[in-house]
Amino acid sequence: MMNTDPVLYRQGISAVAQLKTYYPRGAYRIIRDPEGVISFWAIEGTEKSPFSVSFADQGRFSTGIEQMSPAFVKSFLAYVNSIIRR
Repeated sequence: MMNTDPVLYRQGISAVAQLKTYYPRGAYRIIRDPEGVISFWAIEGTEKSPFSVSFADQGRFSTGIEQMSPAFVKSFLAYVNSIIRR
């Protein structure tokens, strides 16, 4: 577990919950590229399934934001904030 900043990870968990309100159904993968840019991918064929999310960064995969690096969580928070402001 990379959880070194409890406040940051609580914000990450909250951001996942916000995504769930925007996308209540479907499975998604959130990927951080080598430049630190987050992309959000819907997994085909899961449109009617309950919301689920997985994360990928530098070969590390997880279903929990708490296992991702602080840099990933910061990029993810910026990404979610950009979605919510739209």
